[in-house]
Amino acid sequence: MACGGCASRRKNRVARQNKEDYDLMDGYANLTDRQIKARLEVYKRRYCKACDRRYECDYVSYVECRKSKIK
Repeated sequence: MACGGCASRRKNRVARQNKEDYDLMDGYANLTDRQIKARLEVYKRRYCKACDRRYECDYVSYVECRKSKIK
């Protein structure tokens, strides 16, 4: 049986993985362009399967799309 600390860390990790509101920057302010592009590809693969503009999406259009979904 896991100790209290391990169980709470596991619960937070599972909740974070299941969260549909995926944040591309994930709390980091200084990501390289390559890291942002890689994270954007993962985001599109997970959440934009039916989007018509999926293959022409870049970071700027991602931010605009997120703002429109929130409102």
